[in-house]
Amino acid sequence: MAAKQSKRKSRKIGWGVIGSTSWSEHTFSPAIEQARGAELRAVLASTRAKAADFCQRHGIDNGYSKLADFVADKSIDAVWIGGPTHMHKDHAVAALKAGKHVLCEKPMAITPAECRAMMRAAKQARRKLQIAYNTRHSPKIQQVRKEWKAGRFGKPVHGRAHFYYPYPVKLGGWHTREKQVGSWAFNDIGTHLIDQLRWFLGDAKKVMASHMSSPSWGYRTPDHAVAMISYNNGAVGTLSASTGLAPGRSRLEFYADNGYVIIDNGVLGLEGTLTTGFRNGKERTVKLPFSPTYKLQVEAFGRHITSRAPFPLAPEDGLANVKLISQARGW
Repeated sequence: MAAKQSKRKSRKIGWGVIGSTSWSEHTFSPAIEQARGAELRAVLASTRAKAADFCQRHGIDNGYSKLADFVADKSIDAVWIGGPTHMHKDHAVAALKAGKHVLCEKPMAITPAECRAMMRAAKQARRKLQIAYNTRHSPKIQQVRKEWKAGRFGKPVHGRAHFYYPYPVKLGGWHTREKQVGSWAFNDIGTHLIDQLRWFLGDAKKVMASHMSSPSWGYRTPDHAVAMISYNNGAVGTLSASTGLAPGRSRLEFYADNGYVIIDNGVLGLEGTLTTGFRNGKERTVKLPFSPTYKLQVEAFGRHITSRAPFPLAPEDGLANVKLISQARGW
């Protein structure tokens, strides 16, 4: 009996990824392969040839090009949805109905209605659904945010979030179609900033102003976005995001009535600095080493599945994020 229990405890969570190129290839799948208690077992690609190529590269056997076949795979316990945003809802609902837990890439979906459909499916299936905002898994940012929420810096007043992530090549495809990408700069980069602002400042009231333009790629979908958001506690947040402008760095600034937190280039687990300061003039800056936030996210989701350990956000956070993006883009 003891041997059986030990074997059960050591069983790895079988993962399937949706998407065989781009981030699913160079980031999501390696994160699963490196994470404790996780094993990559299957992929859903757009074609059989792409699925076969992915399987060969990653040393797995189960490659699919049809969603129904993928979700029917009994070796899969959890699915990481990394496909185009406009397909998130259909992929998530199918996986949940098939009894899989779902980690869905940001943003959760295109519209709030799609988010709610995903949440209903998770509740009906009694399976876990979470959203992949990996910056929430940075240990040092988690610690300073804990101090912020405990009131060490005082009452929140202003948050400022900035991230310019210039894509090196013209992507084309679904990124050029507004109903599929959901306003490119907001849904690709701005969604991370909205999440961090909400994480530190709390629930948002509304988007007070926004601006969108396409200076870098010339698509009808904006590659540069700016927004101002009001929060229920009286704070205000401002953000600027781009998928084309240099230099490819991020900066988060949070100001309260007794101090401040500045995170320079720490989004997504990237190397940077963390500065904390107070009204008395005391300031401290420490290095932020690279943090494998994608791997840590996989491990946290695994604990969330197996032992109901807390996850640092909920599906409601994904819904709230999409609501704000919807307000900012005007549809």
